[in-house]
Parts: sequence; structure tokens; C-alpha cells
Amino acid sequence: MRLNVVFFAHLRRDIGTEQLSMEAPEGADVRAVASLIEAQHGLSLKGCMVAVNETYATPEHPLKDGDEVAFLPPVAGGSDEGGTHCEMTDQPLSLQAADAFLVRPECGAQAYFVGTVRSPNKGKDVEHIDYEGYAPMANRVMQGAAAAAREQHGDLRVWLQHRTGRLLPGEASILIGVASPHRRAALEACDFLIEYLKVQIPVWKHETDDDGPHWVEGHSAHPAL
Repeated sequence: MRLNVVFFAHLRRDIGTEQLSMEAPEGADVRAVASLIEAQHGLSLKGCMVAVNETYATPEHPLKDGDEVAFLPPVAGGSDEGGTHCEMTDQPLSLQAADAFLVRPECGAQAYFVGTVRSPNKGKDVEHIDYEGYAPMANRVMQGAAAAAREQHGDLRVWLQHRTGRLLPGEASILIGVASPHRRAALEACDFLIEYLKVQIPVWKHETDDDGPHWVEGHSAHPAL
């Protein structure tokens, strides 16, 4: 069977391509395909999470002809649907745009979280951070986060944006906004969303500081190789 294999962050740089097409034995699972890639390209995929057709999968997930398999290093975040705006963008994030989307007569409260590039970080002056993301899957994750927030906190309007590209200290990398009839739900949902996204959204950070460029250590919230 033929598979389309996609790589992100340091994997893309290590293997020298963003994606490749490969043949694999019929019925092979993700782990078997990972072993083939490691043997053929001298690449270590240990610790990576996996997505099959833009959905997180286990290493034991069986594959079929035509599947897209994405290998995701541990992560370090559009559409408007059902009162949710989700977007991964290389443009500056806008509180005004979020406000225009969230403010409605039925919503008596709006809460916002803005995450910015910090310097110094761990005692080192940060020059910049390059953000890289898996946009189609990130949109799914953000939609899932909004749905989970509604399950816990009731009727909400949700705005989720994550920047990609090079950001300087003080520039916003993520913007979360929640509107609700009542303030407690808006505040708690906003906190829930940032905690959810920081370990789920497929985004990686390549930071340049006093020690030079390096990948920021991430999290593996799903089964890894």
C-alpha cells in the first residue's frame, strides 16, 4: 500500500523534506511504518506522537492504502462554526477582531487570555521564537477544545487563534477569548482552554536565545512511539 508521510519541526529538518510517499506492507500499523522510516532514513521517531488523516492515533493503529501519516514531536495553537472561531495564522493577533466576534447582547461577560513571547526565559535573553504548526489538525484540536469547554461551562462563544512564523519578545503567540452570559463560566472556560491547548495543539517552538537556536522541549499528551 502507498502512504503519504508528513514530518514537522526538527523531523522535517532532519529528514530534509516535509513529506514523502512510501510503500508499506498491506495492513502494517503505525509502529511498523515508523520502523521502516527509521531504517531507510536514519531518523529516530522515538517519543513522537502520530496522527492518521489529521486525527491522533496510537502506534498500533492499522493503516490502509492512501492514508496520511503525520509524525509529531512533543508539542510545546480558520473557521467560524457554531459560535467558534479557530485559526492558525502568520498575521498579528487582534483583540479588536476577537471582541467583534464575541460581544453579543446575550453575553454579559467576555474573558481573554493572550500569551506573548517572554524574555528573559529561564535566565536567558530570547532573540526570537519560530512557531511551526500542523494547521489542518490544529483546527480540529481547537474545535475539540471549544466543544469540551461547552460541555463543562454551558453556552459559550469561543475565539481561538495561534500565530506561526517568527515572533519577537512581547509579540502575541496565542489569543483565547470566551463570551458567556455569566463571568464565572467565561473565566473558567478561558483557563480550561489554555491548559487544554498547550498540550494538545500541534505547534512547535524553535527558540533563539543566549545559547543559540534550539527546539523548546514539549509534551506528549497522546501515545508515543
